[in-house]
Amino acid sequence: MNRKEEDEETPLKIGQREKRIELTKQQVDTIISERGLVFIDPLSDFGFKRLLGMERNKEITIHLLNTLIGEDTGLITDITFIESEMVGFLPGKRKVRLDIHCKTQNSDHIIIEMQREGQRYFVSRLRVYTSHSTISGVKIGDEVYASVPRVYSLCFMEQDMPEFKGRERFFWKVYQKDDDNEIFSKENVLYFAELCKFAAHLETLDLTDERNLWIYMLTHVADISKEEVRKMSPIFQRFYNECLISNLTDMEKKIYVRDVLEYAD
Repeated sequence: MNRKEEDEETPLKIGQREKRIELTKQQVDTIISERGLVFIDPLSDFGFKRLLGMERNKEITIHLLNTLIGEDTGLITDITFIESEMVGFLPGKRKVRLDIHCKTQNSDHIIIEMQREGQRYFVSRLRVYTSHSTISGVKIGDEVYASVPRVYSLCFMEQDMPEFKGRERFFWKVYQKDDDNEIFSKENVLYFAELCKFAAHLETLDLTDERNLWIYMLTHVADISKEEVRKMSPIFQRFYNECLISNLTDMEKKIYVRDVLEYAD
């Protein structure tokens, strides 16, 4: 498959639903114009997976991961995107569908989730996701448990989490700890970025800190001027350009507009 065909076809896997809004090219162009859409919303289903879950942008994803969770994973130099839908443990059991699922050069598994709406039992869902990802990475053999992968779950939350209610911090790392509050294991770590809290502290945040800058790019890319972008490092400039709707193919524009309309509905 050549690059043009890949660009046209790959995004069709993004945000599939049973009922789809069908649009013509003219309707798509009209909606983009009338709504003044210039940038993809990185937090949308299409935007999140296109910007962070596709081979063409894996250098962007690697930089984001090294910035946000690299302290625990060690330096990530390469990732492989894995099928995001995993079958149930037993026949007939519920399937698990992740937003983005990838594996590092060290065979560590990383789950990246964007949660726009409040979900009951979200932490329990993450436990299921982590368990599926752990088992899927185990290799059969005499030393089966020597191959159990570490699994890291990075979650961007538009709704504040009840577990962190009343606390101002917006980025959380959740480890297994013992009775003396010492870290027992870093093999399954959960990370949460609470985007509402981030927005509430935006005026006082240091955006030269790349962790803060990444979250700012994800949540406010449409508010950033070209002058500001020119002062950023190349990876952030590339992310900014990838967000421009003008750089999308006609098929990608159609999928994105459909995603916008369905989310609004």
